[in-house]
Amino acid sequence: MKRHYGPRIMTYPGNSFLHRLHPLVKLLWLVAGTVFVFATQNAWVVTGALLLILLAFPLNRLPLRHARGAVFFLSSAAMLFLVQVLFNHTGSTVLRVGPVTITSGGLQAGLYVAARLLGVIGLGYLFVFTTKPNDLAYGLMQVGLPYRYGFALVTALRLAPVFEQEAQTVYQAQLARGIAYDRGGLKRFLTLARQFFLPLLISALGKVDALAVSMEGRCFGKYPNRTFLNEIQFATRDIVTLLMLGALVIVFSISSLV
Repeated sequence: MKRHYGPRIMTYPGNSFLHRLHPLVKLLWLVAGTVFVFATQNAWVVTGALLLILLAFPLNRLPLRHARGAVFFLSSAAMLFLVQVLFNHTGSTVLRVGPVTITSGGLQAGLYVAARLLGVIGLGYLFVFTTKPNDLAYGLMQVGLPYRYGFALVTALRLAPVFEQEAQTVYQAQLARGIAYDRGGLKRFLTLARQFFLPLLISALGKVDALAVSMEGRCFGKYPNRTFLNEIQFATRDIVTLLMLGALVIVFSISSLV
């Protein structure tokens, strides 16, 4: 039976090359790719990087169409592109329609801004889709991050969708009781907001208190070091990928200085 994946941004199960990479290697690529996209001033280079990022999704069988916010980011990129095209009049004139003048500089600037935004978002999607939060936290803890901070990271990532679902439950329950969130003035809105956030806060505090009691019962924090049921090891592909990243960083640094 084929599993259905909702629109929430989440780890997508798979056995692709990106899935099998070490989480810290992917984190380094994410940081380096983001810096590269923002540091590069050439619109065509940024566009080429965006095409490579988009190509990585089908190659690793990742569902970009299911990603939450994809339509919003595409709309934002299109709006940024139009703003540059309509108000940036540098370069030669390409098209003139009445009072609207489209220039080559405006087209390149719009392409650059839109591709940079989508490139950064695409890198983030690649990282999130192929990296389990537990693996990322375990990888950070194995290289020296105190396990208390690692556990805080895992807990935050796990509780975020739980609180989101709880908020939907409270919202639907309040609607069933006849509360109209879209009516009334500012005072009415503040009252409705309080009726929504108060049950949500009480529910969140209850879950956090139960988690704290469970951690205390298991003597969390008693020992300075911890053991791992599943240790994440560096493989040959991780070393090769790191060497490729280092080579690209050196080439980019040299080309920037020339």
